[in-house]
Amino acid sequence: MKLRAASILAPWCLGLLVAGASAQTMITQTTPTPVLRSMSAINILAALDRPVGQPVRAARTSGTLDLKGKQLYIAEYLLLWDLSGELPATAPGGVLLGTPLAPGPALLAYRSRPDIGALQALTDRAWADLQARLAATGVLLADAKAVVAEHGAVYATTDAASMPAAPVVLESKAGDTHRRYLVLAPTGMRIVSRNAAGIGPGNLAVRLAYPARGVEGLSLAMAINLSALDASGQRVPSFASPGGLPTLSPLMELAPAPSAALVHAHAQQALVNLGEALVPAAEFGRLRPAPLDGPIPTNDPLSPLASLGRRLAGDTTVQRVSAELDVDGPTTARLALFVTSAANQAIADALKAAQ
Repeated sequence: MKLRAASILAPWCLGLLVAGASAQTMITQTTPTPVLRSMSAINILAALDRPVGQPVRAARTSGTLDLKGKQLYIAEYLLLWDLSGELPATAPGGVLLGTPLAPGPALLAYRSRPDIGALQALTDRAWADLQARLAATGVLLADAKAVVAEHGAVYATTDAASMPAAPVVLESKAGDTHRRYLVLAPTGMRIVSRNAAGIGPGNLAVRLAYPARGVEGLSLAMAINLSALDASGQRVPSFASPGGLPTLSPLMELAPAPSAALVHAHAQQALVNLGEALVPAAEFGRLRPAPLDGPIPTNDPLSPLASLGRRLAGDTTVQRVSAELDVDGPTTARLALFVTSAANQAIADALKAAQ
């Protein structure tokens, strides 16, 4: 896993067939495909205007913390937004998701193209929601800058998260599946530096001093996946015709952040992890066949990812079956705020239980 500036991507799924039959003929009628509204600041205003801290079921978690008598501060709050991914695939009968392939290695790939400004607004709204939930549960937070100025930091927040002109992308590999996430934090918040090994050991002297001083810093992180790469073939593919493994579908889920935890207590090195993937059932986007390595405008700041899939596969002759994930802005915003609210409630409950 590593952080890097790179290419942008986005999601959404709809459009079914309705058939009717008479005694002598069969008539097939196609439902008009709904128009997708862009993921723009204007189109997500209604979702952003909903009050923060509304009742919601918290996602299940595992792990415990000991925060009794501790002065708490939040060092960073990360939302990782799914951008793109790929998974090696087989093509029984020479067909993968309806695409004829020649013999040889294949790769199932997808990408989305979200609006970073809109996702930043959703991240800021999620941060406000967390603060409201912490206040409602009686969890008091110290000012991070003041605590660090007095006691130092186990993990210094030195790096910038994504901005519209400077996206930051985290690459993750789980098994054979590669994913790339857009790294966002609340406006003005800097984040802990990470490398391929993760967050690192931090400042050991400060870690030893924190317990005696009654101080604890927290890193909070969650991922929002917008697609499902299924190596088992059990999920029905959402575009083209069946055939080949794996399958690809639009699917929003609250998921654990790669090499991170929902709550990471710095001095204790204690973690609270998500114990479930929260998946809202509502449809929010659709996939369409599209070449992942097709032309990208020269002003696209993410163009270095144009051929990353081939490089990751280690084989420039790999055959790609690619999809573009298009999202409906208002629906995606509502679902994203729902899953982040559930994660925020889980964070608030975990911190309250630890005090």
